[in-house]
Amino acid sequence: MVRNLFKYMKIPLARSKINEEEAAAIARVIDRGRLALGPEVNAFEEEFARWLAVDAAVATNSGTSALIAALRAVGVRPGDEVIVPALTFVATANAVLNCGARPVLVDVLPDSWNLDPLAAAEAIGKNTRAIIAVHLFGLAAPMSELIALAEKANVALVEDACEAMGSTYGSRFVGGLSHVGVFGFYPNKVLTTGEGGMVVSTDTNVVETARAISNQGYGSSGQLLKRAMPGHSFRMNEFGAALGRAQLDSIESRLVERDRLAAKYIDALGSVNGLTMPVIDSESRRGWFTFPMLLPREINRDRVMVAMKDQGIETADYFPALHDLPDYGDFCIQRSPLDTARDVGQRLLCVPLWEGLDDGTIETIAAELGKAITS
Repeated sequence: MVRNLFKYMKIPLARSKINEEEAAAIARVIDRGRLALGPEVNAFEEEFARWLAVDAAVATNSGTSALIAALRAVGVRPGDEVIVPALTFVATANAVLNCGARPVLVDVLPDSWNLDPLAAAEAIGKNTRAIIAVHLFGLAAPMSELIALAEKANVALVEDACEAMGSTYGSRFVGGLSHVGVFGFYPNKVLTTGEGGMVVSTDTNVVETARAISNQGYGSSGQLLKRAMPGHSFRMNEFGAALGRAQLDSIESRLVERDRLAAKYIDALGSVNGLTMPVIDSESRRGWFTFPMLLPREINRDRVMVAMKDQGIETADYFPALHDLPDYGDFCIQRSPLDTARDVGQRLLCVPLWEGLDDGTIETIAAELGKAITS
C-alpha cells in the first residue's frame, strides 16, 4: 500500500537523488567484488566519527539496530526502565522493548515537541537505566537540561539523532553530546545509505561493545570478546557504506538546500490560517528530514490528506503518540498525563521535502494545502 502510494504520487514525500560521484562509489564496490566486512565500512566509520568529532563510530544496517546496540552497550537489560518521549517514531520504543526493558512514556514540550525535562525528572525511578533524547524532526532536544538530569540521576543519556543529521545544539552537532548517539540513514533522511545507521560515542568501551553486539560478539580485532556478548547481524554492507561516504562529502550543500526549502515553505504557508509552523532556533541548526506542521484542531486531517492525494501530493500523518498506538499502552509504562504528545500527534502533517524540489512546486503544495484546509 505504501509502495504503491509512493510510486504514483506526482510529488512524493521523499525522493533520493543519486549523483555521479555516488554512483561511482557504488560501482567501485562492484568492481572490487567485496560486498561485506570491507574497506568501505571501515572508512565510512572513521570519516563519520571525524566529521562528528567523536572518538569512534559503528555502522549498522538500520537506525533501529543502532539504537538497540547503543542501549545494550550502556547497560540496558531486561527489567530496566528507559525514559522515552511519548511523541516519537515507534522504533524508539521498539528498541527498548527489544532489550527486554520497558519504555516509560513522558510528555513533550508544546513548542518544540521534544522531551520535557521536568516531566522526565518526575518519571525517573529506581529501575531507570537510561533516558532517550529524540531530536524530533531534526530539532535539537533540550540537551543542557537532559545532560544535567542524567548526571544527577546517574543514568545513561542516549541521543536518538536518526532524524537529525547535521542538526546542531548551539555550535555542536547533535548525536555526539552524550554517552552515546545513533543516526539513521533511511532514504528520506539528509544522508542515506539505502538502509543503515550509526552508533557514535566518545567512550571507546561503549563503541567496542556496540560493535560486538552488531557483529555476533566479535570486536574490532576480529576476535570474540572475552566476556559473554550475545550479538546480532546488524552490520552495514559495502554498498551502503560507499554511498554514505560519498554523501558525507556533500552533506553541507544538502543541508543548505534543505534550509532554503524549509524557509520557502514557511513563507508560502504563512497565508494559511491556523497552521502551526515548526520551531526555528536562531542559535542552532535544524537538519530537515521532512517539513512538519500542526493543523488547526477543528480540521479533519484524514480529509486533508485525501484531498492532497487527489492532487498527486503525498503527505504523512506521523507521528502519533506512542500510547495511542494499538497495544503500546500495554507495552509501555505511563505514570503521568501525556496530553501534549497526544494533541500534537493528532494534528501533525508532513509535506514533501527533498533536494531538487523547486520553488514552484512548493508554492503548488502550499496552495493545495490551503484549499484542502478551507474546503
